[in-house]
Amino acid sequence: MVKPAVVFLMLCLLLTHVLFAQKLQIGESFPEITGELLSYKKITIPEHCKGKVSILIVAFKRGTQPQIDSWTTPLMQEFSNNSDFRFLEIPMISNFYSWISGYIDNGMRGGIVESMHKNVMTYYGPLDTYFTYFGVEDKKLCYLFLLDREGKIQFLANGESSSEQLAILFQKVKILLNS
Repeated sequence: MVKPAVVFLMLCLLLTHVLFAQKLQIGESFPEITGELLSYKKITIPEHCKGKVSILIVAFKRGTQPQIDSWTTPLMQEFSNNSDFRFLEIPMISNFYSWISGYIDNGMRGGIVESMHKNVMTYYGPLDTYFTYFGVEDKKLCYLFLLDREGKIQFLANGESSSEQLAILFQKVKILLNS
């Protein structure tokens, strides 16, 4: 039987981690997330992105796809032919749904053109720490991160893109690709 003092200490450590987790800032390393691409390959970010200029778009709700598309359509038109550019969409799904992950992933595979399956990684697990890391104030928004070749954040945005944000992002991506 586990002693109450041990349980109390474990809860304190967990609570301390959650309380002191901070919102990610430009220049910081992107946190580790492990999941599976719709192409059936298991990956861990940011390791999967090392050596590439990468755009990660994280979403917590299904209805964010129009926001995601407002970023991805112009980004893919501009950079998809560059072998040093990587794009990943990451649906973040509570571990409550992990028992039907195959059904959910197959539904996504059916709704996404096969050539894009390598660009969608599903994560099933606890979400609270990521809410803090990503500064999630509204789960109905998508969260975009530009990572340099070392996995450090160089640009942050959320929600639908604007022409001003896209111009800044395009400029940053071009600089990173040429460095």
